[in-house]
Amino acid sequence: MTNASATKLKSVLTGPISGKEHQFLHDMPMDNLVGAFVALAAETYVLRDRLQTLETVLQNSGALAADAIEDHKDDAVASAARADDAKNFAHRVLGELHRSDDPVSHVGRKGRDLAQ
Repeated sequence: MTNASATKLKSVLTGPISGKEHQFLHDMPMDNLVGAFVALAAETYVLRDRLQTLETVLQNSGALAADAIEDHKDDAVASAARADDAKNFAHRVLGELHRSDDPVSHVGRKGRDLAQ
């Protein structure tokens, strides 16, 4: 086992990020993007199908009333938490559509010192 204090980390990035943020799709063929979208849609359908199966199994076993999910009403705290979760989810996913390519991070002095 090596002594952790004797190990020096090496990094290609040794200074502040001064360029633009990465452009992930600038050279990607549209077919690749469509393929990714179709794969994601398929995965979403699998989740929907499995959830429907789970609801049916729970209803058939008597563990869940037939309209329990549709009739469920959150209290004020749970409702606010769900709304906040939905807002954060939309921000994470849809925020990428209008993300600026200006740098959002940098390697500070301490980071450069660790990398040397």
